[in-house]
Amino acid sequence: MSHQDTPALRIGLVGGGAIMRLSHAPTIARNPRTELAAVFDVNLDNASAICDTFGGQAFDDLEEMLDKGGVDAVIVATPNRFHEEGVVAAARHGKHVFCEKPLSMDVAGSRRMIEACEQAGVILQVGFNQRFWSQVQIAKELIDAGFIGKVHQIRSNYAEKASAYPAASRYRYDLAQSGGATIIDLTIHRIDLARHLVGDYAAVFAELAHSEMQEKVDDNVWLLTRFEGGARGCLSGNRYSPAIGDGTDIYGTEGTIHIASETINPFNAVPLAVHTEKGAGDLPDVLREAHYPDAWWEQFKGGWISVKPPRRSPYDAQLEAFRRSAVEGRPAVVDGYDGLRAQEVVQASYLSLDRGGWVDLPLDADAPFLVPTYA
Repeated sequence: MSHQDTPALRIGLVGGGAIMRLSHAPTIARNPRTELAAVFDVNLDNASAICDTFGGQAFDDLEEMLDKGGVDAVIVATPNRFHEEGVVAAARHGKHVFCEKPLSMDVAGSRRMIEACEQAGVILQVGFNQRFWSQVQIAKELIDAGFIGKVHQIRSNYAEKASAYPAASRYRYDLAQSGGATIIDLTIHRIDLARHLVGDYAAVFAELAHSEMQEKVDDNVWLLTRFEGGARGCLSGNRYSPAIGDGTDIYGTEGTIHIASETINPFNAVPLAVHTEKGAGDLPDVLREAHYPDAWWEQFKGGWISVKPPRRSPYDAQLEAFRRSAVEGRPAVVDGYDGLRAQEVVQASYLSLDRGGWVDLPLDADAPFLVPTYA
């Protein structure tokens, strides 16, 4: 059967907030093989507003949408404390599930969600969209091929002022609904990214603080990490910086990789830069294809190489990966266990702050979930 003959994947949205309106609904509309079939929100006006623009039927009852909305799959993007409810309900109805990060409030909830989807035989994909940046995928290819040698260190920062995100509510800064602010909303992207590039975590030491925001939440985050392969990491983030701070550096014995999301400031002039001591004849095609004249490559004997991969929306790429998994029965590219491992680092960070020391990973099944309070 050709792509033209494949029926569109009919998707229901669980939640009618800003990320659905600004990201997920437009992404579904852009993909010719997906269709927005239904939208659920406890506030019917929110659901109706999305349907008025992108199509589909509005519901204010989740079970009714899953039963009568004609959906094959759902995207769950509600306040974090309701992720588990939406995912488990969808699995019970046999719907494939894409869940925005974080997968849940805590590790126990993540495990229940994974179990529900496995028992129902449905896909569970988690919304770590930064894995789908072209520059990240090239970096992953280079690291896995051993191009920069043995990786010993990674550092990554992600900072974005709270007012930069056009959400109608501030549930992210209500710890009872979110389970955390900066660490669980921003830093968790880099927790996942570092694991994706370097490997599983062995331990974490956390310093979380409230510095500037009106809400008493973690708006200043520093994590020191150890990885099972021996590498060390430093992951940071904040919610007060007026300039978006975004950069990841991976240091190996034979090279260095720098990743940035956009050309957003003079220090991030390209989305991907690679430093190597190798000459032109020893470079992989993905680097030789960088747009330099042949005469430049003939003289290249090592140094920095700037790479500008084709720009594409990570939301488009992750939706297409989800569609293919759901339609073709492929494993999810970013699955529930990836969400669980990221959630473990968040929960271990809270334990580290409480105990004042390193916390080993993976966590015990009965590890407590201790959301900090901030002065």
